[in-house]
Amino acid sequence: MTATTIKEGISYLTNNKGKKTAVVFDLKNKAVKELMEDFMDTLDAIDSLNDPTPRKSLAEIKQSLLGK
Repeated sequence: MTATTIKEGISYLTNNKGKKTAVVFDLKNKAVKELMEDFMDTLDAIDSLNDPTPRKSLAEIKQSLLGK
């Protein structure tokens, strides 16, 4: 994946004054698709930081899995 490959899969929509108003990602471009998947995974990770669900320690998870 190179910056050039990614740039080839990104284009902009402009208004009648030529100002960029939106970005279009070509998801057929493998590099762009992978980048967007990574971006979405990052957003999911950020959301999980605000998740009020109590966290379990590794020891608690092992205990629940192994039944010990």
